[in-house]
Amino acid sequence: MGVGRTAREYEGLVWCVIFVILDAGQAVYLGAYLQEIDSFFLGGLVFGSAAIFCGVWSAFRTPSELALALVQWKNVLGLNITVTLGWGLYFLGVQLIEPAVAFTLFVGAIPVTTIAFAYFGIAEAEKPRNRTEGVGAVIIALSMVFLAVITGLGFSGFVRGDIAAATLGLAASFLGGIFITGMLLYGQRLHRVGLGPTTQFGLRFPLFLMVTLAGYLSGLDAKGPVPFEDLALAYVLGLLLLAFPIYAVQKAISMTTSLTIAAVASTAPLIIFVLQMIEGRVQVSALTSLGLLVFFAGSLVSVSGAASAISRRRRATAERPE
Repeated sequence: MGVGRTAREYEGLVWCVIFVILDAGQAVYLGAYLQEIDSFFLGGLVFGSAAIFCGVWSAFRTPSELALALVQWKNVLGLNITVTLGWGLYFLGVQLIEPAVAFTLFVGAIPVTTIAFAYFGIAEAEKPRNRTEGVGAVIIALSMVFLAVITGLGFSGFVRGDIAAATLGLAASFLGGIFITGMLLYGQRLHRVGLGPTTQFGLRFPLFLMVTLAGYLSGLDAKGPVPFEDLALAYVLGLLLLAFPIYAVQKAISMTTSLTIAAVASTAPLIIFVLQMIEGRVQVSALTSLGLLVFFAGSLVSVSGAASAISRRRRATAERPE
């Protein structure tokens, strides 16, 4: 049983890596392409169709899980609320402050909050499993404080407004990450009671879709008609780079711990930074670059600690007498 658990943890790492790479790809390449399409319409189309497919799949393949979801409605509601507020706050933050800073605070909040929640006694959260993970979390936290300070002082390169706008952008980005941490923990809780990844994916979007529909109907991001070919291509890319990464996270939730997922997720800004360098459009201030480099170092230390914890568990299991 122990060997099987360790193998699943390594598989969970693979799903985490898939999520990070695809999510980085959408952050770098998809955003510019979709600037001509109503984001509420595309988001509703992509996530709505994916959620319906997963819901129908679950209805035919695992109807008992849907019945269980009715019993666990409070946790399912918590999953919906955290998903909706998490991404909504992030999208607000990225409009107000430098996107690199907003995304870094967003993903950096996940490992820091996971550890903090563990000290508050939340069962699904997790304390550092070794000194390396702890050091990585401290480095991440310090780099986030540094990025917040330089942004508030106007040295980050971009703030849409005055210090009030900067403060709102910083708070929204960090709070968004806290809610995404809540999403992970609710996912862990629902997995432990028997809700699989496909069922959870299908049930996590109803509130998000209602908000998206309201945004579309109110014309908040209306951009006019879009050629069918462009919309079709955007839909396919959205399924690959928006919906599938979230499913990858859901798979990881069922296989590994919240802190491992958080550690791997924290490497996303590094991958995005590298992709932007390859693309040749990195435009951040020197101080922002310094803060990002420190954050990157902390994320790599955290991932090293997570891998070490899994490897140690595997060795201990292998040495355990039958």
